[in-house]
Amino acid sequence: MLKLIRLELKKNKMGGYIKGVVIANLVIIAFLSLFYYGEIEEMDPFFHTYKGVFDMVGTLVKVTFVVFASAIMSRMIIDEYKAKTIQLMFMYPISRKKILVAKLMIIFVFTVVTILLSTAFIDALIIVIDQFFNIIEEPLTSTLLVQTSVKALITSLSAGGISLIPLFFGMRKYSTPATIISSVLVVGLISSNNGGLTLSDIIAIPITLGLVGVITAFLTIRNVNTKDVI
Repeated sequence: MLKLIRLELKKNKMGGYIKGVVIANLVIIAFLSLFYYGEIEEMDPFFHTYKGVFDMVGTLVKVTFVVFASAIMSRMIIDEYKAKTIQLMFMYPISRKKILVAKLMIIFVFTVVTILLSTAFIDALIIVIDQFFNIIEEPLTSTLLVQTSVKALITSLSAGGISLIPLFFGMRKYSTPATIISSVLVVGLISSNNGGLTLSDIIAIPITLGLVGVITAFLTIRNVNTKDVI
């Protein structure tokens, strides 16, 4: 399995995706800067607290990289099926299931790691910047940092599972638009704000959806033509 993963990483040139992650983080930081600069007086008092800011960062990062993951999935799986180039890998004397699982493991780990590191980086940047501008009125406590860290870990793991849900829709007709649009709809649903509350705030919901994503991916792979190549 590790050899398959290394082969996939080499073939898909993951360095290009790292550049995309950096750009995405810069866009998120720019958005937050504009939001606070333009709305600081009018915005909800909730966003004058570290908890409010950290929650906003977590939502933006999760939405960004779950959709990002769907683009990677489209390139690594959907497009290869569509163009039939995946048949070249299926010529190896290896279970096709293992090949697909290796691809999905890369997507899952990539999503978890990018969300976790991006959240930590942007949160840390906000803490440092606020020491100079004092925008956030709430004092920063060690308890809040621990709670935020635990939530970020749970969010990243559940998002890794959620990022696999679009596989079900993309594999119907090997459709890249269906893959990406379904990811947007899923994260949009659980991240939409309703009176200051999102479905993601109910921790059981993202965890459940993460498990649904893993199970859905497994069932989708099982139902694809996965006979071993002799």
